[in-house]
Amino acid sequence: MGGEPEGTVPRPRDAPRRAGPPAQVLICDDHEVLRHGLRAVLRWAPDLAVVAEAADADRALELATELRPDVTLLGLGTRGSAMVELVRALTATGTRVVLLGEAGHGGDLVEALRAGARGYVYTTVSSDRLVEGVRAVLRGETLLDAAVTGELLHHLDGARSAAAADDGPGRNPLTARQQAVSALVAEGLTNAEIAARLEVSRATVKGHITVALRRLGLRDRTQLAIHVNRRARPGSGWEAGPARG
Repeated sequence: MGGEPEGTVPRPRDAPRRAGPPAQVLICDDHEVLRHGLRAVLRWAPDLAVVAEAADADRALELATELRPDVTLLGLGTRGSAMVELVRALTATGTRVVLLGEAGHGGDLVEALRAGARGYVYTTVSSDRLVEGVRAVLRGETLLDAAVTGELLHHLDGARSAAAADDGPGRNPLTARQQAVSALVAEGLTNAEIAARLEVSRATVKGHITVALRRLGLRDRTQLAIHVNRRARPGSGWEAGPARG
């Protein structure tokens, strides 16, 4: 008793309402069932509103230009340079692009992130994780699940900044707390989830991430997650687990 009726989409956990009108979300995917499923999930979130759906790239760009949605959920119906150009064009309208797909898209994903995509999740993501991920992107964070990070590592061996390249084994410029926060970023946790795990404020988490990015010469959370996973081996200085306090 009290649960969702059989056959319905699970309702995500409630979150505090954001000030002002709901954030606008555009859904683009060539599969009608997936589009309807995403709409069904997002309609439970009072701070998010699906304003339109598109079944192809041309229509997605047309709607993004007209409606200026805050976030666009983009299914990987296209591949290669066409997908990268679409991400770049959508990003130019001001929308934050989050890619939806399956494993095996690592090469395309690398280029899409370089083109401005703000995250990537598998289509098997839970309702709670999808909604919280959209909220994280709206807060300016990058949405990248830990499972996706592992796939990316196979395609980014040469993508390392000069500062990160100088950080050889045994040399870690981060404090123990900065390492702990960075490790949780690499697991795909949001700032709110990290704050709850370490029992600190979101502002404290954000501050640690900002300092870690600067000290490592990295641009964003995605690069930080990749860096941590690449260095997470014995003797690298990243073995320490999250410390409290």
